[in-house]
Amino acid sequence: MHHNAIEEKKEITIIGFVKEIGNNWKSGRIVISAENEFFAVKANEEGNNLLYEVGNKVEATGIISRTKDGRLQINVTGYEVFEMDEDDLEDYGDHPGNYFDPDS
Repeated sequence: MHHNAIEEKKEITIIGFVKEIGNNWKSGRIVISAENEFFAVKANEEGNNLLYEVGNKVEATGIISRTKDGRLQINVTGYEVFEMDEDDLEDYGDHPGNYFDPDS
């Protein structure tokens, strides 16, 4: 029997940056970039509210699953927005796209 921890549908919390994405992601218009992974945000009330937080650092709680094409997805049940401080900007650069780039 094949067992995958992600299939257990447990609620978890991730910390990352909200980013807008192109049309090639069918599961939503935004993602959370966390720990070198991208989590597609499932369209629901909380997920749709994250559209207003693009570029911000958030702590998001939700159920992680995989889309049909194998991408990670989060069904957000709640989130908290972090104030970006000077340490974030000094450590990672001033663009959220740099924050989880392993080459920087």
